[in-house]
Amino acid sequence: MLTFTSDGTAFVTGRMRFLDEDPGSPEKSHKIYVKIIPGDFESSVLAQLDTGAAWSILDPQIAEELALFNGQGPPITLDTRIGPVSGRLERTKITILADEGESTEFEATVFVSREWQAGSFLGYAGLLERVRFAIDPQQNFFYFGPG
Repeated sequence: MLTFTSDGTAFVTGRMRFLDEDPGSPEKSHKIYVKIIPGDFESSVLAQLDTGAAWSILDPQIAEELALFNGQGPPITLDTRIGPVSGRLERTKITILADEGESTEFEATVFVSREWQAGSFLGYAGLLERVRFAIDPQQNFFYFGPG
């Protein structure tokens, strides 16, 4: 794993190989997709890493299964690449899955909306701001750990 050079402490605790594209998506431009488990969801899902996104977003089917539409989080409207989308901010855990080292669970604030149809994203506010991470694009490695 990666360490701080000054004292040798761990910079990150886990590593996974990320995907350049989501095999289930019609869009084939290269992005960074990482494996997560949202809440108590029964299986892992791919989420696009987007440091420019204001919030993490969960696919509506996942949010439905996690009962996040029943929450009382604040309503907001996100301005997205597909236009404004109304929804709520809700709290849930997100586990980033490691291929090597330790998977790490974070408490996250996520945006949920039945209108959203563009997949799951990991955004800066409410999640990535709590994660220390690095990317090795030559090896397709995503390194991560508690911030």
